[in-house]
Amino acid sequence: MSLRILGGSARGRSLKVPDSARPSGARLRKSLFDLLAARAPTGSFVDLHGGSGAIGLEAASRGYAVTLIEQDARAVKALETNARALELRVRIIRGESQKLLPRLGSFDLVFSDPPYQADIPALTAQLLGSGVVAAGGCLICQHPDRLELPEHPGYLREVREYGSNSLTLYRREAGTDTVKGA
Repeated sequence: MSLRILGGSARGRSLKVPDSARPSGARLRKSLFDLLAARAPTGSFVDLHGGSGAIGLEAASRGYAVTLIEQDARAVKALETNARALELRVRIIRGESQKLLPRLGSFDLVFSDPPYQADIPALTAQLLGSGVVAAGGCLICQHPDRLELPEHPGYLREVREYGSNSLTLYRREAGTDTVKGA
């Protein structure tokens, strides 16, 4: 399976997708990056579940400073190969994003599209409480449309639906501190 980068410096170029990946569709990716272009056209971006690279490499193509986290070795190799072929500078870290959170630092944009068997509400709550989202930043959670993610103190929540998928965006209010004890 292959898919194409939709915009930026690598626009129209193909990605090789590993068998283990479940890439976000073109409609959702286009809508996401149209939304980000209007709200946060630059900044640091982390894709916590790198998978195919459809989101993270798209972000790098559009000029974001991108970090990709992926635990599957085959997917990491595909991400490295795709980034090199597309001439995109990205930081790729092999590991489980939840375990890496304390060491990641904070980002302007945090994208989370975990395997759907994951406890997405619990993961979302962990992310919102971790400090990975910079002040004024945004957590974007992709999930099945039948799942509703809750409000969270210090964040403004917005939901966008795209077929059987939803994006729940949590915009961190500037000046809020979400890390316990900080």
